[in-house]
Amino acid sequence: MSVIVGYQPDQSGADALELGAGVALALHVDLVLAIATPKPWTTPSSARIDAEFAEYAQRYGDHAESAARSQLERRAPGLGVTVHRTAGKTAAKALLEVVSGTAGDILVVGGNSDSGRMKLGATTGRLLHSSSIPLALAPPGYVCSAITRVTCAYSGDQNSEQVVAAARDLAERMAVPLRVATFGVRPAEMFPPEVGMDIERNVLAAWQEQMAAGMAKLKGDGVIGADTPTALSIGGDWDDALARVEWAAGDIIAIGTTPREPVKRVFLGSRAAKIIAAAQVPALIFPG
Repeated sequence: MSVIVGYQPDQSGADALELGAGVALALHVDLVLAIATPKPWTTPSSARIDAEFAEYAQRYGDHAESAARSQLERRAPGLGVTVHRTAGKTAAKALLEVVSGTAGDILVVGGNSDSGRMKLGATTGRLLHSSSIPLALAPPGYVCSAITRVTCAYSGDQNSEQVVAAARDLAERMAVPLRVATFGVRPAEMFPPEVGMDIERNVLAAWQEQMAAGMAKLKGDGVIGADTPTALSIGGDWDDALARVEWAAGDIIAIGTTPREPVKRVFLGSRAAKIIAAAQVPALIFPG
């Protein structure tokens, strides 16, 4: 088994490699460096454009591999590394070819964006909907010496127990603690002012009781250990809700998705997308 890192020679690629190395070391597996190179034209050109393009793709791959190996020598000098260069019409298609042909545990990519937050762009969105293995996103500028804890975001829906179990198994493989947390946002105006604030507080209190009972049931059913920490954090917005829970440099947050038809494996709801955007630690997204 292995950890696959989708790498390109920019800051997003460096973030992904940093996270991928940390996950591979925690799982005691090798790292697969997947470099998506531009796909040359299949029709020969009399002007040698096709040959020049192929030469460019070769130079791009050489530069990417050299930069990645240099970073890995500093980050994890003893880590086993295999390089796969795959040409594709899109980076997502090339990476998915590596996933389909490699016994990987996790696919890691950079979640960089202009806003400084993790974001699902065109490539990561395609990977999320098509990858058969969990997808990990590295925050912009990510640096971590080791993975030290897995926090599973618990939503209380019908698939939550499976997500928690998957996060538990991952934490056990990494030999790090598991924490289960529920995040929510306090609505500014859930009901018209004339209805009054009491009903709004009652609805929020009922939701909190439901989430707390669900996490307690996880312990009662043996899905998680009786000593597994749980947290229920409510904020004025998603940034506030996540900030009210303590985070360390070695944390990752695990999030589940809703199962869909095989063509689109998962559906990432607005709650999960907002948690990813607000998170300051890597996000691991389990396929539905």
